[in-house]
Amino acid sequence: MKKFIIISVVLILLAAGVFGYSLYHFLDVTGVISHQPAASDRQASTDAAATELAPHPAGTDPAETTAAPASGAGIFDANLDKATQYVNNLSKEQMVGQLILGVCADPSAASSEINRYSLGGILYESSSFSYMGAEDIKSSVKAAADGSTVKPILAAREEGGSYTTFSGLDSFSNYSQSSPRSTFADGGLQAVEKAEDTKANLLKSLGINLNLAPVVDLAAQSDQIMYSRSISEDAETASAYAEYAAKFTQAKGVSVALRHFPGYGTLPDSAVSYDEPVKDDRSAETIRSTDYTPFKRGAQAGAHFIMVSNVVVQNIDSAHTAALSPAIHKELRDTVGFTGIIITDMLDEMDYSSYADGKKPVVQAVLAGNDMILVRDYATAYTDLLAAANDGTISEAQLKEAVTRVIAYKYTAGIIK
Repeated sequence: MKKFIIISVVLILLAAGVFGYSLYHFLDVTGVISHQPAASDRQASTDAAATELAPHPAGTDPAETTAAPASGAGIFDANLDKATQYVNNLSKEQMVGQLILGVCADPSAASSEINRYSLGGILYESSSFSYMGAEDIKSSVKAAADGSTVKPILAAREEGGSYTTFSGLDSFSNYSQSSPRSTFADGGLQAVEKAEDTKANLLKSLGINLNLAPVVDLAAQSDQIMYSRSISEDAETASAYAEYAAKFTQAKGVSVALRHFPGYGTLPDSAVSYDEPVKDDRSAETIRSTDYTPFKRGAQAGAHFIMVSNVVVQNIDSAHTAALSPAIHKELRDTVGFTGIIITDMLDEMDYSSYADGKKPVVQAVLAGNDMILVRDYATAYTDLLAAANDGTISEAQLKEAVTRVIAYKYTAGIIK
């Protein structure tokens, strides 16, 4: 009897222990018991709260914004494997064409021209659509996209002010044409951001997937080259503009190209010539500490493109224009930390042969480190690039590196599905 009682007591105590442990676990899981989270949990909670409280423009889903890449990572890295496989199935002729963003002279022929030269994309100008209504423009852009074998970049230049593709047309007279500087003067950054949203919505509605804007050069006086096209002489203001465009314009499905690296800065209009490139004799340290700032902020925010200018930066590389300079491209990759698409400014509106190391300027542009070149005469550019690829001037490795980045971008931007 005594043995039975002892066994019963032991069983009761064991049952009570199991019940107590279960009750504690239940209360802990449901949050009734308060405890201090681990450091990693506290950080995750803080980060989530910061994300929840961070302001976002109306109509923009925070989850859709372009995240800045982790240190050392490329912004298109998630799509590099797919891009590599895609590029392996392209001919050399197709790869060469992907390096070119050509100006579209005739929208009705866009699809056939893209396929003929396998162009990476085309740039529309306002003159292409002078007599077309909004729906006709939209149909024309859609036809160019649908009819192309390798899906193209379809670009416009909507800076505001005098430099627009669509908002200056009669069909879009309800859209503001104010320059960023004028908009900023009237309503500050909030007004500029609202204008950026309007531009992005317009371009997206028409099927455009790249805006060759914004201009983030710094200019203080009205007699300076980029004064009317830039937002401010203040690096912080221009940086906020670059960051906003990279995050929120791209979140709407329209990539941006920050221009014109390394910056025209305080250069006067009188420096502009139709025979020779603009020369910048400021110190390298001055340029790096001021003009680079907006490009760094935009790069950190995930900007897909940066456009390199045709200025000669005397104290970084006096032998080349910026677009043809390996040193400038090294600065953009290493000092600025940009991992996206580097594209030239227009390369055939002036003869840059004397800055091209005895090569065709378009060839030197690729050798310098550009992923894409912007030209009007894309047929000649294609011929010159293909010849350089065939004779080994442009190595297969360098050709594939640039094209793989372009295709990885197209996957990232949803141009190629």
